[in-house]
Amino acid sequence: MALTQMQLIQSLGEALAWFEREINWGVPATGLRHLCGRIGELYVAMITNGQMATQVNQRGYDVVSAAGERISVKTTAQSGYEGHVAFNQNSLVIWRGNVGRMRPVAANRD
Repeated sequence: MALTQMQLIQSLGEALAWFEREINWGVPATGLRHLCGRIGELYVAMITNGQMATQVNQRGYDVVSAAGERISVKTTAQSGYEGHVAFNQNSLVIWRGNVGRMRPVAANRD
């Protein structure tokens, strides 16, 4: 089932509120990997006016933009992250989640 833009925005707001609550309780962002990943996917779907992949863990991409681009979203909660991130041939957007804000690290498209 495709989500409307309003549903994407509402889900993103709820996920960010949940993330902030967990951080305020003392949970490190690195302990919220699944939530960080979901926030990244919702954010990219929202800014591209796109949709989430039709299946959980869709092979090769997480979001399909309004223009039909398949986008693989990579999200990290680690500050100063210098580790390995697996890339594929699809369009790619990488986001780093900082407490209280999302900012693009790199945005490469096919």
